[in-house]
Amino acid sequence: MSKPWARRSKLALGLAVTAIFVWLFARELDAGALAEAFSRLSFAAVMLALAFMAAAHAVRIVRWWVMLRALEPGLPLGACARPFLAGMAVNNVMPLRAGDALRVVGFRRQLRSPAMRVFGTVVIERALDSIMVSAIFFAALTGLPEGVLPRGVVSAAGWLACAGAAAILASICLRPLGRRIGNWAPDLLRAPRLGRLRKFAPHAAQLTAALDAIRSPSRALALGALSAVVWACEGGAFVVVAGALEAQIAAGAPWLSLAAGSLATAIPSAPGYVGTFDYFVALAFESCGASPEASAALALALHGMWIPFTAVGLLCCLPANTFRRNRPIPSERNRCQRE
Repeated sequence: MSKPWARRSKLALGLAVTAIFVWLFARELDAGALAEAFSRLSFAAVMLALAFMAAAHAVRIVRWWVMLRALEPGLPLGACARPFLAGMAVNNVMPLRAGDALRVVGFRRQLRSPAMRVFGTVVIERALDSIMVSAIFFAALTGLPEGVLPRGVVSAAGWLACAGAAAILASICLRPLGRRIGNWAPDLLRAPRLGRLRKFAPHAAQLTAALDAIRSPSRALALGALSAVVWACEGGAFVVVAGALEAQIAAGAPWLSLAAGSLATAIPSAPGYVGTFDYFVALAFESCGASPEASAALALALHGMWIPFTAVGLLCCLPANTFRRNRPIPSERNRCQRE
């Protein structure tokens, strides 16, 4: 299958999945009750939730900067903000994680890093987020009253969180082995039968160097702490909106909704995770005792709060000199008059 057809097929599959989950999300909602649920959201609650989301994005930028600075010590923090926000926005409006590709290849000069090095940091970022979301999911499940969800779901979430923690520990403990493999790779590529792979050796070295950024115990702990702050801020937005809706639910319900919605973004869907994010956020919230309309209001309100950040990120996609005024060069006569 040619690449254009493959991309169209994936897009068609995503749209079909979105249509299914939108139907599941909206099939039993009462429009009047949904409007009443939205009326409970105050302006102060919305602004506080947006502040939590902004803090989460800010800490994500710092976390990415810590990874890139390990390989490029002179990189300023401000150089990471525009690429990160642009990539996040493009992920929200285009399919197939196009924003990640933009971060990898579109800002190499600004980030002072080759593409494979940036790609390695994005891989680490995704792994850290997956581990934190799995841990939140497991912790939220253990805090729910017994019988809300099947025991098998709780066990599976626990095993997933343990596997993620084990992967991080393994990456630290196997650091000497990784160095040896990196030293053997050049000799291995000198073999006659592997000569064609030599041109990929520099890219493999850049990717290995990026992945090595997390093998330092102190850096791994710092990245883990920053990831915890990121998801605490994300959870704060869910807690604020859930509290404003005045739903009678268990204390862990907002956190379960956060984890379920975040994990659902891995499902192929339309741009912006329409349908998948909303359905699983509402499903988790409703399973904890909230009404279907309050659950839907929570999902739609939080999904709608992505809009201002997406707009800012799309502005970051524009060339850096777009908003600079072209000041005319003063003539020699005017310069002499001022003197």
